[in-house]
Amino acid sequence: MTFAEWIVQRLGSDTEPLRGGGVDLAAALSDVLVERGYDYGQQKELLYEATGLLHDLDFGNACLDRIAAIEAYEQRRAAVRVKTLVKCRSGVMKNKQWGVGAEYASLRFAAARPVDETLCDLVDDMLKRLVADGYLEVRQDLVRDLRQGLGYYRDGEDVFRPRRTARWLRGQNVLHVWVVLMKGGRDPLIRVERSGAGCWEIAASLFVDRQGKAFTNSRLEHGKVESEEELRYLRSLVPRPSTTVASRERMASW
Repeated sequence: MTFAEWIVQRLGSDTEPLRGGGVDLAAALSDVLVERGYDYGQQKELLYEATGLLHDLDFGNACLDRIAAIEAYEQRRAAVRVKTLVKCRSGVMKNKQWGVGAEYASLRFAAARPVDETLCDLVDDMLKRLVADGYLEVRQDLVRDLRQGLGYYRDGEDVFRPRRTARWLRGQNVLHVWVVLMKGGRDPLIRVERSGAGCWEIAASLFVDRQGKAFTNSRLEHGKVESEEELRYLRSLVPRPSTTVASRERMASW
């Protein structure tokens, strides 16, 4: 499909301004999407599709810059806590904070182990268990979105693919402990880049709560699971390195 054919198919034959190329064409495409009322998720999806159809570096980079700007805005907006006054049972007014979470995650962890198809399968299995046991929402592509958010990409998967945030259905303490278990120990599953965002900033980008409200660093940074049974369950989720791989990695560190 050519870019012109895609324009007609996706936006209609009356899209006159979308001619030429480079940064100007990317700006014109963005303007049309805004004028026609596309939300940010739809704008990012269409801008990303366009980069694969028109082989123009200036145009492609401008579209990706626009996607990055939208994601940064969504993250900033989610971080702004809107305060309203509510009455507690005693009649005293107090502040209640809330904020709608971003639709797409702008950050991700890095894989702490060598990535291969077997390990990607194990990460998928971990996430499928969380879905089946009521910890994560049931929706199409959730497992792939979150596996990639943990830093694990299969061969051929696009690292620029937009990843929707995952709705966490349990308490924030449980989410905190699960992330700690993946990031800690002698053989962690995930890590953070030294020059990038912090662990809880990334976690807050990847997840929203069951109502779709945003998590914040301060909400996720601390937590404790009281149930020993649930703690054992969370520990059992994290894939363990094979004996061969673990031995090789330890020997390499000597």
